Amino acid sequence: MNQPTKPTQTENKRGFSLRRVITTILCVSMAAVVMLTCTQCVKPASNDVKATEAATEAETAAPEPTKPQADLTFETPNIPDDGSSGYTSASDQGLYIYKNAAYELCGASDEAGKDYAAAISEFKKSAPDFTVYNMVVPTHTEFGIPQRLAGEIYTQSQSQNIKTIYSSYTEDVKPINCYNALCRHKDEYVYFNTDHHWTGLGAYYAYQAFCEQTGQQALALTDCTEQIIEGFEGSFYSADASLTPDAVHYWKFPYQTHAKRQVESGAEMYDTDVYYEGAAGSGAYITFIYGDSSLFIEYNDTNKNGKKIAVVKESYGNAFVPYLTNNYEEVHIIDFRYFTQNIKEYMQENGITEILFLNNTMSANAAIQVDRIRELI
Repeated sequence: MNQPTKPTQTENKRGFSLRRVITTILCVSMAAVVMLTCTQCVKPASNDVKATEAATEAETAAPEPTKPQADLTFETPNIPDDGSSGYTSASDQGLYIYKNAAYELCGASDEAGKDYAAAISEFKKSAPDFTVYNMVVPTHTEFGIPQRLAGEIYTQSQSQNIKTIYSSYTEDVKPINCYNALCRHKDEYVYFNTDHHWTGLGAYYAYQAFCEQTGQQALALTDCTEQIIEGFEGSFYSADASLTPDAVHYWKFPYQTHAKRQVESGAEMYDTDVYYEGAAGSGAYITFIYGDSSLFIEYNDTNKNGKKIAVVKESYGNAFVPYLTNNYEEVHIIDFRYFTQNIKEYMQENGITEILFLNNTMSANAAIQVDRIRELI
C-alpha cells in the first residue's frame, strides 16, 4: 500500500486564499431577519467544557429516523447583548473581533442566492433520476454577533439568504436545513474562534439534521472515541492579539473504514485513512480527510449496504463527510474547485444516484464559486 503523503502548506492555504476573495464582497444593507422563536442563549463555556457537555448531550442525540421532509422554517438566534462593542481587525477589514473571537463579515444577496439555486436546479434537470440534496451552512457570525452590532458592521442575515435559496429551486432539489440545529446548539463549541470553519461537533449536528430529513439513523457520538488536538491556530489567528488557539475535536468510529485520495485531478489515487492524525498547529483542520483534495473516497469496511453518495463541497464539507460513512458504504467527495470531470458522468460511471451539494453561505453567494460548479455540471 502506498504511504499517504502529508498535505502541503499550499494545500492548507488554498481554502483560505479563496476566502479572502469571497470576503471582499461585503453587503451594504441588512435583509429582514425571520422572526420566529429560538431558545434562550447563554454565555459560551470554554472549549473543553463545551466539548464535554456536547458529548453528554449526544448520548440522546441519535433519534429514530422520521419521514423525510423539507424544513423551511428558520429559528432566530437570541444572542445576549450586554452593550459592548468589538472592532474591525487592523490586518483584515473583512473580520470583526468581538469577545476574543474573530467573525467573518457575510457578503450575500438575494440575487446571488437565487443564482446558486439555479445552478443546483440545472444539475437536477440534467440528471432527473438522481436524488439531489443541497445544504447551505451558516457561518459563525450568524450566531455570535448581536443584532445591534450586525446592523452596524453591515453583515447580512444568513437565515434570510438561505431561505431565499431554498425557495428558489426550479427542479426537485431537496433542501437540508442545518441552520436550526446549529442555532439550538450555538452555545456549544460548534465554531472555531480563530478560524472560518465550523468544528467537528458543529458538523455533527448538521449531519444529524441530514439524517433526520432524509429518513436515516444518525451515528451516536457516544458510540465513538473522541480525539482532541490542542493548539489549533486557525486562519484568523494572526489577525488580532486577543485570539487564543482553538482545539480540534474528532471522533473515531465503532466500525472499520479506509479511504482513497486524489490530490489533483488526473493524479494517481493512493490509499489512506478518513482522518489525518498527524495534523497539528495551524494545519490541524486538515485532520478531516487530509484537507482539500480533488477527489476523496471513503469506504465503510464493516457495513456493506451497497449505498453510495457523492458530496460536492468546499472546505466546510471536510468536517462533515466522515460521519456519512455510518450510512453509506461509499462516500465520494468532490471538491468542485479542483475536480475537472463532469459530475453527472462520474456518478454514472460509479453507480451513484444520490448527491449532496454542501456550501457555506459565503461560498454559495460567490459568483466565482457558482460559475465553477456550473463548469462541472
